[in-house]
Amino acid sequence: MDKLDNVLIVAGTHGNELSGIYINKLINEGLYITDRPTFKSTSLIANQQAVNNHCRYCDTDLNRQFSFPADNQQPDTHEARLARHFIEKYADKSSQLIIDLHNTTSNMGATLILLSENPFYRKMGAYVKQRMPAANILFESHKPWNELPYLCTCGEYGVMIEVGAQSHGSLQYGTLELMKEMLTAVLDFVEKHNLNQLGKLSSYTAYYYTQEIKYPLDSSGMRQAIIHPTVCGRDFEAVKPGEPLLATFFGYDVHWQGEQDVYPHFINESAYSKANIAMALAEKQLVSVNKP
Repeated sequence: MDKLDNVLIVAGTHGNELSGIYINKLINEGLYITDRPTFKSTSLIANQQAVNNHCRYCDTDLNRQFSFPADNQQPDTHEARLARHFIEKYADKSSQLIIDLHNTTSNMGATLILLSENPFYRKMGAYVKQRMPAANILFESHKPWNELPYLCTCGEYGVMIEVGAQSHGSLQYGTLELMKEMLTAVLDFVEKHNLNQLGKLSSYTAYYYTQEIKYPLDSSGMRQAIIHPTVCGRDFEAVKPGEPLLATFFGYDVHWQGEQDVYPHFINESAYSKANIAMALAEKQLVSVNKP
């Protein structure tokens, strides 16, 4: 892979996730430097109206608007228009990495979300894990790149940084610093990649998304279960076969029925409540940086 000439740092894809929004402010005020000798960086707010309104989005989730085929007529919503404009302006830029910054209410710490398993991303995961041993590397590579709905996939290269736990609409010192630390590591990786100076990178443990768990609902649409207390707040901790995931209001639990350990994440993410998503699940795998 050739070197990258530009990094586009995107904040405010969700207007109430403040860590990225304030990193954008720090960048624009010269208080946090993101340029490197081999590339230039640009920082922007993706959904300024949602930021102004202190909400996740105005009509629909902007971060789910980027998988429509070109001939498919999208709804004429505020976020659909933003997505079309974003694609027109940035999708065809070659040698550019898009880094989309997010907060979660889930206790996920600093999580780097990689959407492809090609060598560039596997090496990025290894470098970030080397710099931040407590970080989580999450691969959501279960769909082809052009079928993924996320903003960072509208171009050729993109990643997401997800940091929590942080309530939406709030700003916390610890999560802001974690996001800066992970963003700095990704930017330094790009610089090392461009200079062919990555050095020795070791294999590392990462998580691979498999499925979502939804709440069971009654006939009126109310939940019939909640996150089990042994799982709540324990993102990326193993749940073994037969152990509970949900606790119902009827006195029995909903157990994990798989044949191997699973690792819940995005547990009780408040933004997923509308979709009745209780958590996502992942498998843990050893990632080799040397395989083609």
